[in-house]
Amino acid sequence: MQPEPQSTATATDGHFHPRTLEMEALAKSLPIQGVEASSKRIFTVWGEAGVGKSTFISEFRESELMSKSKVLWIQPTREGELETIPEFIRACAKSVRYPNQPEKEEKISSKLESVQRGKVNPIVSDDSILITRSSLAKEKKPYVNKAAVASVGRTEKVRDDIEVSVGLGESKANNHAEGFLDALPLQALGTDLCILYIERIERLSVTILDWIRDYVFPAATRGAYRRSLVLLIESLDPIRLACPTENWGEWGHLLHDYRLYSLSEDDTYQYSIKSGLDPATARFLYRASLGYPTRLARALQSCRALDPHQEGNPEPVLASLDAPAKLDLAALCLPEALYPEDLDALFGPKSGKAKIAWLKSLPNIPLRQSEDGHQLPTAFRRNVLQATADLPGFKPLFTRWNSYSRLEHNIPSRSDRAKLLHLSGLLWINKDFCEQLFGPESDKVYRFATQSDQLFNRNQDRYRISERYREYLQRTAEHMGHPGSKTIRQKAEAIWQRRQTEINERIEKLEAELEALQNNTNTLIRRQSEALANLRIQERKTETQEIDSGREATPKGSPAGPVVILSSILCLALLGSGLLVSSPANAGLFIGSLTSLTLAIVYLPKWKAQRKASAANANTLFSHESPEILRKQSLDLTHQVQDSESDIEDLKQAIEEAKEELRYSLV
Repeated sequence: MQPEPQSTATATDGHFHPRTLEMEALAKSLPIQGVEASSKRIFTVWGEAGVGKSTFISEFRESELMSKSKVLWIQPTREGELETIPEFIRACAKSVRYPNQPEKEEKISSKLESVQRGKVNPIVSDDSILITRSSLAKEKKPYVNKAAVASVGRTEKVRDDIEVSVGLGESKANNHAEGFLDALPLQALGTDLCILYIERIERLSVTILDWIRDYVFPAATRGAYRRSLVLLIESLDPIRLACPTENWGEWGHLLHDYRLYSLSEDDTYQYSIKSGLDPATARFLYRASLGYPTRLARALQSCRALDPHQEGNPEPVLASLDAPAKLDLAALCLPEALYPEDLDALFGPKSGKAKIAWLKSLPNIPLRQSEDGHQLPTAFRRNVLQATADLPGFKPLFTRWNSYSRLEHNIPSRSDRAKLLHLSGLLWINKDFCEQLFGPESDKVYRFATQSDQLFNRNQDRYRISERYREYLQRTAEHMGHPGSKTIRQKAEAIWQRRQTEINERIEKLEAELEALQNNTNTLIRRQSEALANLRIQERKTETQEIDSGREATPKGSPAGPVVILSSILCLALLGSGLLVSSPANAGLFIGSLTSLTLAIVYLPKWKAQRKASAANANTLFSHESPEILRKQSLDLTHQVQDSESDIEDLKQAIEEAKEELRYSLV
């Protein structure tokens, strides 16, 4: 909200320095006394267009607050966009300001200019300690920066037997970052803070922003090239709305937004008095300019050019009016030009035409018709406002006009203002929400949001009315009784309430599925662990059985089965032949048959042992505890665990997306 008017002006030697309190507040937020781990590192001075942000920062830089502290200011200065890192460093070298020690500016600028190619001279570097052979250094006294040694913890010992080549990292981007930071003075050498001021961040290419985030920030935070460096950005909106997709890396949680408002009423009055205006005109100047510097300068010129004989005496008219009518006349003297649509913000819906007609009916009113509508002379307006300023109803009246006039300042187009008033009760909108809320007109509404970059903040497919004028839009819609603040808002609240219920139910369902899936995954992981443990046990058991079976089985050589079978067949054949042949020829056959039988009997136990071992191996192979079965089970469980973990990640993503929707409230 716009703060209550308060004095922020001081006068020194006849020179006016406005916004002293604002400067003190910004100075307190900066880590001038020393950068710590929790210190904010990215600062945004944001506010409406024309509020004087650039002038304020320039005055803040040159203020007594900065001259008392040793603060180095660097601002990349160049017309147009900056595309490459060397261009950025060159632009920084052109605008170096050190209010406390201006004699150092040229040296720092020269160092920045010399490191634009990512190189550094180790002899003059604050962070580099050159160690050389004694033959190259006179009296064995190479350059040693003791302050740098103390800050980075390096040795001061001089050695004769080594030579060190000072480098700047592994990549060109890292070289640029270290060279850039090396050109900035250390806090140990007396510099309290280094401020990198970016007036228009949209002029920096993605390459430069990525380089600042990925290389400058980390190097400035820790290591040999760390610096008391902060980034100061000028913006129309808070940093997270102005740059919603920008990732600030290590400094992403170290953001601080500072809103700058227009000059307060007291500041404007003090400035007007210092400019030679009388008190009545000085008070009128704030009502005419609302503290916007450009409007203030224009109004100041207009007031200085006032003709003292110009029609400006409202006393005859005011004498004939009662208190409510006087307030109506005062309200008609607030705008520079009178339009019926503008007056609706003061008098209510569709009241503007009637008020202009009433004004025309009054006697002795110097009302003129022009291309800009109806106008009253500046002197007449000033005198009416001076005469009515103490009436009880004037302050609420001016508050209503203040909101609309500021809205008009931010959005000059009447067509755009009329469209935005319909959206005044909304927050974030997207295509689906527009279809539910506006029906057949949704395409026009959504197209207006997507094509009006200066009026809306964007985050992916969501759009939000800019924060810099949202408050003025909402107040104006309420004062006018506009449907945007009533019926449209009520309908949007009902849609959002249903939407919230659906999202919360979906989140609850997804979380229940996630919990069940996590429990099932844990069960699978336990089963997998058990299967692996059983596999190791069975593998050791199988190895033992094979060793034992090998000891009990047939000796090395041919299997015993064929020997037994062939010996038995041969025995029977010889025995049969011996029975058919007469003696004494059959004696040899009987002896051969007996020999074959003996061989079969000898190999029979070994054959039985081999058959038993084979049967045992077959039983082990096809049992549920066999290594082969356990390996297959373990592999199947591994696949199930992987699939389950993938499903868990999908559910987590779905839950996060649902919660993200809740963070972007529609009303």
